[in-house]
Amino acid sequence: MRIEAALAADDPTGAVRAALAALADERLPQLPREGWPVLSAVARTAERTGDAELGAAVSVLAAALPARHPAERAHAAQVTALLAAGGEALGAWRTAVAAWRADGQPYPLGRALLSLAETAAAAGARDEVAAAVAEAAALAAGLGATPLAQRVATLARRVGLRGATRGRPGAELLTSREREVLRLVAEGHSNSRIAERLFISPKTASVHVSRIIAKLDVSNRVEAAALAHRLGLLAEPTAPR
Repeated sequence: MRIEAALAADDPTGAVRAALAALADERLPQLPREGWPVLSAVARTAERTGDAELGAAVSVLAAALPARHPAERAHAAQVTALLAAGGEALGAWRTAVAAWRADGQPYPLGRALLSLAETAAAAGARDEVAAAVAEAAALAAGLGATPLAQRVATLARRVGLRGATRGRPGAELLTSREREVLRLVAEGHSNSRIAERLFISPKTASVHVSRIIAKLDVSNRVEAAALAHRLGLLAEPTAPR
């Protein structure tokens, strides 16, 4: 609970401190029922903070901890997904979602669906993003889980799924010009250089950048570029069939 509270409060230092304290508990390997939720929270901390050593410690403990019951198997699949890298991540999150479905707990299923949607967005699997977002939104609404619902809605806005939280994918969030600007922002160009490249005025370039930052719900152009890379927003849009 201390780990989850720190993550919810956007306190990565506190989350890592709590995670290290949890891993130091010598009883952990003998208590799979309690151990798997702990490892899941620690893996989430490792993924959120990019702490490779913490992730490696979770992997070692997870390999030795039995997963006998549905909830334990779901946590085990989630740990694998949280620590997965590159092309393995999407399949791992699909497995985690399936495991949480089998277990039947709606809130962790909703969180897993959100992670699946984020990973699918980065992989360009737009139909899968829309389906996962719609289901996660429905679960969050049914539970009254406001923070989860807000995160789902934010992701839907970022990837341009207007109305996706009601189960209907809509138009793209960014215009074609804004996508061009975003690609140049991600390449590290200043507003004046963007203006030169796109044959527009620096003031117009600045307006585009400001709108992109607002639409993606980030604080600055660095965060916008990082989010664009993570969610695959820099890919050229495909022509409609």
